[in-house]
Amino acid sequence: MAVIHGQYGTSGMSKALQLGVHASNWMILVHSDDQVDQNDYGDVTYEAFWGTGEMLAFHFLSSETGTGAVQTPAGTLMIFDDAVTVTAGDTAITSTERGALIGMVSVTADDWQSDANGASQYVCCTPIAFSKPLSQYHYFVWFHEDATSYNDAAEDDETLELKVWYRLDTRE
Repeated sequence: MAVIHGQYGTSGMSKALQLGVHASNWMILVHSDDQVDQNDYGDVTYEAFWGTGEMLAFHFLSSETGTGAVQTPAGTLMIFDDAVTVTAGDTAITSTERGALIGMVSVTADDWQSDANGASQYVCCTPIAFSKPLSQYHYFVWFHEDATSYNDAAEDDETLELKVWYRLDTRE
């Protein structure tokens, strides 16, 4: 096991070496080629936090590289501690998957800061506690509540990304 840039690694994975506040990698909730309409789910993405702690804040980034408009959507981020099988454009999740739900974060259309190059929203919420999940990952899914769809035209390349700020209290 080696320490690299404040992280230790084993089996091709890196883990936070120190307890404290950390940021996840950027995760894609809506890919540039996925059409996500009102009341649809985005694609599932996941991150390993390697211990127990609390999710403290969520940074959302909306961008466009094609001819569409930068979106400032309303929706809900759903957080699970077990795998979910939802893909972009699905309109339902199973009751078993709902049983693995550990938190939700509401995102409003009015709270985005945007310009021609992108939009961002930073949500600080009541901390969402997490423990080491059975599958080692936590899963994140976007539920799109906005009437304006992501990627509803052929030239659109709209994306929605997420970074999670979390406190690690124990690590494995």
